[in-house]
Amino acid sequence: MLKELHEIDLNSTDGERRLRAALRDGFFFVRNTVPEALLDDAYQLLEAFFTLPTEVKQECRVPGSNGQSGYTPPLIETAEKGRVPDWKELFHWGVRLPENHPLRVRYPARYPEPLLPEDIVPGIEAVLTELHARMLAFQHEVASAVGRGLGVPAEYFAELLQDGPVVNRATWYPPMADAPSKDHVWAVEHQDFDLLTALPRATARGLQVQAEDGSWLSVDAPAGYAVVNVGMVLERLTDGLARAAVHRVVADPDQQGGRLSIVQFCHPAPWTVLAPLRIPGETEHPRRFPILTADDLFQRTMYRINRLGSR
Repeated sequence: MLKELHEIDLNSTDGERRLRAALRDGFFFVRNTVPEALLDDAYQLLEAFFTLPTEVKQECRVPGSNGQSGYTPPLIETAEKGRVPDWKELFHWGVRLPENHPLRVRYPARYPEPLLPEDIVPGIEAVLTELHARMLAFQHEVASAVGRGLGVPAEYFAELLQDGPVVNRATWYPPMADAPSKDHVWAVEHQDFDLLTALPRATARGLQVQAEDGSWLSVDAPAGYAVVNVGMVLERLTDGLARAAVHRVVADPDQQGGRLSIVQFCHPAPWTVLAPLRIPGETEHPRRFPILTADDLFQRTMYRINRLGSR
């Protein structure tokens, strides 16, 4: 039974057993290489954005982005298992690929134009751009360590992630006292559908992961660390050795105020075929999952959470 998260040392050369156990749990702690001061600056600027009038934030929506760029109002995203939309509002950002890049030409909806509202929140563009780059470098380090632990060639995950549509998400969870009904929660239980997700410390508690026995464990990252969780892509690549663990974000009954968090979803290039790896030491067995491309998995999941074709 999952009682606490493993802490993974990215520089360790003898932690294969520990890493595989962490991948089976689906969540683990890693010391974060993103400067705490940069994270503080990002939270300050994002708080300024989310406190803007609704009509101003609405101008920051990006048509045709499937909610992967710019602003998303509350009560839009509904988890596959949710009966009502999540009580949260979102802001997404990434980086721009050249217009003639084959990935952007072939998958335009996966590479929407980033929108960083510098005109209404001065300073936000430089800070969020740097944060995205720093978090991506951290994610590549984690992916490299995962590759070593699984016994795959060093270049495997580097090529898989090259020019992938990695996106950062800032989420403002308003106070539950303001929610439309008692049926609403901040984020209903769900799985991520990327390779890995990095979640540095948030401004308040609330993140929980579900153990295999159905119990819930609070997993908010302390300062200086990030929670890393396995997404469906890694689960499929390892044919279930790594677990895309179910998680949720909920307020404690006595919790006052809201919660602001920043995460980064690390997606592979959309044309990646998610065929299971040959992992040394793992026994042969019938394949657990049918083979899909990364984009097939993305599109299917976006449809199920009511985001396909949305702004």
